[in-house]
Amino acid sequence: MADGENETLNKGIFLALPHLDKVKFAVLEIINCNATQSVSFSDVFCKFEIVKLEREEQELKHEVRSLNVNFSTLFKTGFDFINKCKGMTREDIEDLNTNEKKAITILDDYFQNIGAHEQSLNKVFQMEKEKKDQTYGKKISPSETNITIALAEHLLGKLAPGQSFVIYGGSKNKGNCKCGCEVTPNYGSTGIGHEEVWHGHIDIIFSSHHLEDTDEDECIAKFESSLKSDESPTETTSTSLKRRKMDDGACEDKESKEDSPGGKLITEVKGHTVGTSEQAIAQAIVFSLLQKQRHPNFQNHMIPNILISPEFFQIVLYDAEHDILLCSNFLDLFNVNDEGCLSSEAVVTLWLVLHYRLFCKGLVFEEPTEVEIFKSNFQELAKDKWHIYTNCLKNSVPGFPVVENDIRIDTWNRKVLQGTEYSKGMKKRKLLENI
Repeated sequence: MADGENETLNKGIFLALPHLDKVKFAVLEIINCNATQSVSFSDVFCKFEIVKLEREEQELKHEVRSLNVNFSTLFKTGFDFINKCKGMTREDIEDLNTNEKKAITILDDYFQNIGAHEQSLNKVFQMEKEKKDQTYGKKISPSETNITIALAEHLLGKLAPGQSFVIYGGSKNKGNCKCGCEVTPNYGSTGIGHEEVWHGHIDIIFSSHHLEDTDEDECIAKFESSLKSDESPTETTSTSLKRRKMDDGACEDKESKEDSPGGKLITEVKGHTVGTSEQAIAQAIVFSLLQKQRHPNFQNHMIPNILISPEFFQIVLYDAEHDILLCSNFLDLFNVNDEGCLSSEAVVTLWLVLHYRLFCKGLVFEEPTEVEIFKSNFQELAKDKWHIYTNCLKNSVPGFPVVENDIRIDTWNRKVLQGTEYSKGMKKRKLLENI
């Protein structure tokens, strides 16, 4: 922070809060997927529908609406915390507990230096845009790695709890940040999952210390260079939407009775974003289940994945405890009417999501039957592989062995055994079996 303990926290934090009411999460149900197969995230097949509520009343004979959850409902603890900090000076926050003090300090520091971060992001984004537009016989593809580094170094990483992250070490054109700061990010192994089911490498994994002595994985992010939000939603018919009946007042979001304003939900946006979102959904599910496996005592297991581009971002949440899948509407990263300036609402939203362990209350159900309406159906679709998802997932994996027809193939041993008597015996037995 800047000098002056009597200075109040940055006003941008509190001006953004009322506008976050437009952020809503659709409840999704998975209809079909290849979760039982050995598939990398890039080859994930995961078809889903927005859950719809169907209700018949005397006054309204027939009502159908999508099941949404307010951001302020899920992150009520965080919203309450920001409101509590209104009017606080930097001296006042010394009375907060350690994690709260660190969190609000990170956010305030970012707003104090937001201009420098905007310049860095804009410089890299513009550089890559110009590279894409240039033609020398063929188009030059922008470097996703350069943009990922910029987003990690000058936005997400600066807002994360430990301000610590790892970028996938297998990324193409690895190097330092191209904004001019010359910072070289931390590259490493970001593989999660299991070779017999969904698995692969995450673009960015954020870690923090919290109460642990060592770094612990906290949150993940997936970069997508062409994520787009179209103003014209696609046509959706009753046959493409999941409908669930409910009794009056049961199982609905206590603070929301309308479809999402201010943005379109994941399946309502034109373009190829639905395909990339299938990857984001798979990553969110696997990471959440991994966190539950490693940290069963978390207060709740509503774990996020941030899908982000240079223009928009979207939050996918999976609750590994209750098998609930949520996805937010698209949100602008920069102010629409002020080109090049980061949206304060985006900054606060990302900060809250990255600090979900402090600020995400999760969904609280008064009746056990309410949970069933929100379930994503993933556990059922995982079938006999569910035990792998709940007990055998791995993290920080540099590479996964190949699995074919449910038989694990150790490529190193296979190469070593070639030409040996053991290998010949295996071939012979196979030939005999085919006779």
